Amino acid sequence: MVYALEPADFSRFAAAKVMLGMAGIVASALVPLPLCHAVIAHPQGSEQRREAMAFSAMISVLVGLAAALVTGVITAGLGSLKMAAIVALSALVLFLGAAPTGWFQGELRFMRYLIKSVGEVLIRLIFSVLVVFFAWGAAGAVLGFAMGGLALLVTPRSFFRDLTWRPHVLRQKWRWVETAGIAVTLCVMSVLAGIDVVLVAFLDGGSTAAAGFQALASIGKAPVYVAAGTVIMAFPLLRRPGVEVASVLMESLRTFGRLALLAWAVITTVPHALVALILPDEYGSSFALLPWLALSGLGYATLTVLATILLALRAYRRCQLGLLTASALIPGGLFLGWEWGGVPGIAIGCAFGAVAAACISAVIALPLLPPHSGRMAVRGFVAALGFALVLVLAGQQPSIWALVVLVAGLTVLAQRKMGSTLELVRGLQMRIWQRAETPRLARQLVDPSGRAAAGSTAETVPRQGSEAAVPAGRRFMNTLGPFLYCFALALAVRAIGLLHAFELWVDEMLYAQLGQSIVSGGSFPRLPDGPFFLHPPGFFVLEAGVINLFGLTGDSVEMVMQLRWVNAVLGALTVGVAFLIVQAVGTRGAAWVTAGLLIFEPFVLRNNSRVFLETLAMAAVIVGLAIVVSILKSRRSSTRRPLLLCAGLAFGLAIVTKDFFVLCTVAPVLAGVIWRQTIKAHDAAILLVGMAAPYTVYMTMVVSEGMLPVWIQAKEGGFRRLIGLDKFTGFTAEGAPNILERLIDNAGHFGTSYLLLGLCPVAGAFLCFSLRPARRLIGLMGLSLGAYGVFSALFGTFEEQYGYGVMILAGLGAVLLGVEVVERWTRFRRPIVAAGAVFVLLTAILGLRLETSTDNGFVQAKRWVSQNLPADAKVSVTNDTGELAFSNDPRFGIWPSTALMQENGVDFILTQSLPTSQGYGYMQPAMHKWLEANATPVFQQRGLTNGATTIWRVGDEALIRGVRDRVGTPTTYGTGP
Repeated sequence: MVYALEPADFSRFAAAKVMLGMAGIVASALVPLPLCHAVIAHPQGSEQRREAMAFSAMISVLVGLAAALVTGVITAGLGSLKMAAIVALSALVLFLGAAPTGWFQGELRFMRYLIKSVGEVLIRLIFSVLVVFFAWGAAGAVLGFAMGGLALLVTPRSFFRDLTWRPHVLRQKWRWVETAGIAVTLCVMSVLAGIDVVLVAFLDGGSTAAAGFQALASIGKAPVYVAAGTVIMAFPLLRRPGVEVASVLMESLRTFGRLALLAWAVITTVPHALVALILPDEYGSSFALLPWLALSGLGYATLTVLATILLALRAYRRCQLGLLTASALIPGGLFLGWEWGGVPGIAIGCAFGAVAAACISAVIALPLLPPHSGRMAVRGFVAALGFALVLVLAGQQPSIWALVVLVAGLTVLAQRKMGSTLELVRGLQMRIWQRAETPRLARQLVDPSGRAAAGSTAETVPRQGSEAAVPAGRRFMNTLGPFLYCFALALAVRAIGLLHAFELWVDEMLYAQLGQSIVSGGSFPRLPDGPFFLHPPGFFVLEAGVINLFGLTGDSVEMVMQLRWVNAVLGALTVGVAFLIVQAVGTRGAAWVTAGLLIFEPFVLRNNSRVFLETLAMAAVIVGLAIVVSILKSRRSSTRRPLLLCAGLAFGLAIVTKDFFVLCTVAPVLAGVIWRQTIKAHDAAILLVGMAAPYTVYMTMVVSEGMLPVWIQAKEGGFRRLIGLDKFTGFTAEGAPNILERLIDNAGHFGTSYLLLGLCPVAGAFLCFSLRPARRLIGLMGLSLGAYGVFSALFGTFEEQYGYGVMILAGLGAVLLGVEVVERWTRFRRPIVAAGAVFVLLTAILGLRLETSTDNGFVQAKRWVSQNLPADAKVSVTNDTGELAFSNDPRFGIWPSTALMQENGVDFILTQSLPTSQGYGYMQPAMHKWLEANATPVFQQRGLTNGATTIWRVGDEALIRGVRDRVGTPTTYGTGP
């Protein structure tokens, strides 16, 4: 409707919708709640049930007519008489459907009740489409409520068997007392929850601001819908004499808290780009009100649940006191807000009033709530604030925000313990109906031993506490929950500094170009100089898929910043799967330690936050390892071969991403066959077949395209670099900085990383002697990568990216080594636990320090250039990263000496102090020192990676002196280490 109606019409429609919502809430409580109690307490055909149903049907008609009159009169003040008549009709229909709703709840036919409710929504949705198509306006849109309400009148014939004409029940005062108490309470609550939307329509009706407020208010009141569901479940149970009130309250409050707080956090942080997908652009100025509306919705929801609980417990005075307080605070907040700031002020005033009323009601109700309810509420709200912070960080990328919300929703579902509530419902049903003689109910009885009653078709109920008593689905969800927690926290930490804490690398832009080349239709990844075969195409194919799926566009820097989210997600996935692996072969405590290390480990964060190949490769390795570990622990044979093949394919994906990873896939599997029968020979054969499959497909394409000679040449060069025969890059290259000096310089940032790097081969060697095959396999993998790391540091091409896989396996191996030591020598338990806690704490400090730093000189320089650089200026870059970052700007080129600058009319030069001083790039270190003394810095950004990224302005006179002194000549154009 928000798109189909003009702001003025939508404002009137929204007000009418809220009034009908109020009527619906009153109707759903006035009749169904007392009737539900009667139906659940008295069997079919009994006199008590028939009288209750007669009273409910007649009261539905009488109150429905009154509601129709009230809503019609109010609507007449907003719009035409036609709309007023339709609103009145809709209100009457909603009340007529109240009695069947109460009967369904009393019969505990929640599935059929759900089908009816969904049917009502679908009918309204279909009718809305017709309204848009035929342009029936606001009145036609409101008519959808009446059409949808007809679905509530659909009931089975058994409902009418107990529905008789008994007018004398209207003279029974006790029925009126109970019904009136519920009606007044729910009426006040519904009025308070919808008064803001109606008030805006009267005070500022027809304006775009009012319409935007009303549209967003419907979204912000999502917690109220959670409260309505809680009320439907809790009220009939609490009204049953002898029920375990504390258990029902605890389950109801816990469920409400998790869902309502989740809804509040999601609505508060939803990116405006996503809101714009469902609301017109003209309402964009109102999007900033959504956090306040969500807060008021949370206050309304809390107030509704507490008032209903007090009502169900017959604490009428406490309930009335809470409602009186709310009736003063909420309208007061609305009017003060309107006087202070108009429509935005109403949103803020409403939020303060609703939250204050909810807090006061909580204090009033606290003596009747279960012990520790207050503590549970505080913990839940703190957790919700933390989750909201995570969503704020993830909201920089709407797709990532949506993924985090999905993960959080699954986590809440995994942690919900509705089993006890459902057992209460079923147990209550069976105790009440043990007197019943109907065959349908008799078949549901179950004796205390857990066996179905004689003649019953019910399945055997497992004894409580037995392993079988935990369903497979629950065991799966208990595993899924911690995995999702690890994934969400890891992704949130990576989102903190993804776009500002990690400097741009030339490899990132090259890899982004390779992914784009596949999108452009190439059979193989390509660079401007031809096909790229140094690395296999696994990661580049993934990039191409993401670019196509999300429609990513932009220059090389913008593409890199968008594709970084891919590795952030893959890194978070690696953390979650690593948790599952350590939990399977160690303990849950050890698994949390591993997760803590990998979530905050600075070196891991550095790799997960850049467009590097290793993140995907290692994610595939960890997934394959998790499958193999589950096979080694299980004795089932039916699924062994398919799972082994899947594990092999995962390992194969790692290899087809980067050949280097044969060292932690093929090599450990082959060694495992020989070493203490860690892996059986036929299992290893299946794994190797799976590993070979992806690369075989790749090589088939290479051969079929006639590219084999080019591929061999590229692989020969890569292999020579791998074993150290050719040293163009890395710490062992000629002129490169000393690795020991680099370690000392960076110890303050990556000290824990260096310790883990050293622990990897040691822990791997010790785990090779474990009694458990799964731990031995992890040890072999860690030993293989760790041993190559030692070789590479001494003789080979030691590059930082090679350390990522070592870090991941070190996180697993070091923790499992601690578990192994504790299992063998329990006296070491305390010092190992203490050391592990301290190490995780230090890692978290260094990781958060890294994530919250600023190290994005190239991005900042690019922003300065777009805003400040004259159109006729010329700028020289001094390394390959700058060359690619500004390749689309004709003002930039490679002129890294004074002579080249003068020859090409260059008056600016972009430099990076740290790599230049280490001999990297196109410019001599002496040139940088000359610039410091003779040029003017117009832009400068310092960071950990490049030191000072500076744009210098060089005056003509200084440039002439530099040419005379031959400053910067000869350049190291392309010859740096």
